[in-house]
Amino acid sequence: MKGVFFCVLSLLVLLTSANTVFAGDVEDLLSKCEIAPDPKPSAMVYEYELSPETLMPGDVGVLTITLKNMQDKPIEKDMKLSKPYVASVDAETRFTMDAYIKEAHIVARAFEVENRYTAAGVIGPNEKIKLPFKITAPLKDGIYMLKFIADIEDMAGKGSKGINYFVPVVVSGTVNILPQEVSENEVRLEVINEGLSDVTCVYVVAVVTNAEGIESPSESRYLGNIKSGESAIATFEVNKGEVNKAVFKAVFKHGINKHESNQVCVIIPSSGEERGKMETILKEPSFSTPTHASSSGSTPPLRIPGFVAAIAFAGLLVVTLALARGRRRGGTGEE
Repeated sequence: MKGVFFCVLSLLVLLTSANTVFAGDVEDLLSKCEIAPDPKPSAMVYEYELSPETLMPGDVGVLTITLKNMQDKPIEKDMKLSKPYVASVDAETRFTMDAYIKEAHIVARAFEVENRYTAAGVIGPNEKIKLPFKITAPLKDGIYMLKFIADIEDMAGKGSKGINYFVPVVVSGTVNILPQEVSENEVRLEVINEGLSDVTCVYVVAVVTNAEGIESPSESRYLGNIKSGESAIATFEVNKGEVNKAVFKAVFKHGINKHESNQVCVIIPSSGEERGKMETILKEPSFSTPTHASSSGSTPPLRIPGFVAAIAFAGLLVVTLALARGRRRGGTGEE
């Protein structure tokens, strides 16, 4: 009986020691897993796109930020523990690596930013997401740095590495209009794209108070698209024999934005015949003295004052003689 009891006691001690070792190994494994950091999703700015590519002062554009989860696949950890005379135990952990975009926005400084994103969505491993922002450029030329910020979490709600990214935006350029050749028959104007990107729907408008001198029902010339740094010529025909003063400007589109160029005033010269008439009119006096034509038609103007003086002297002599006769008659009657 004592032998049986001793055997049973020995078996219990053996099993107890085996279980103790196994439990210690599991705890050690778990402690190692806790010490090693859990893998995190890795989201970053993959690319950005600005439309139009550069902005003119006051333009409205769209800045699209593309985020990508750089983890290529979910991460799985498979751990297996086995001891002699003990059943094997498998431990498996799976990390999805999905990145949750808690918030994303652009810091508004010189620019105006229309929108921001909260709870923008989830980016799976090796996936991308586009975040467009509507922005308005300042009125001053320059190179501006827009700061993009995004808060990222994993699917367990734990914070991941955030994003701080600077996007350079160029604000510059305009369309200029210059008179190239002005004659009595036509006006040629050069429209120059001084911006860093193409402009579209370009046409030149003639702003005139005397519009009948320009042979164009719509008083405009369509030029189409002008590439960056290039120019186009607009020609207006002028009716002969008319003098016109016209103001020209170019109207164009840059992306969704409509602009107007500087205005240029052009004096259209008159024809040779009209110029001769104008010179004749300028030579004539602005007033005239009425004169009496003589029978011979050759009386010099300088003789008119002498003739008038002689007539006045003769009249004075006649009046003097008449007064003398009157005095004599009066004296005879009194005697």
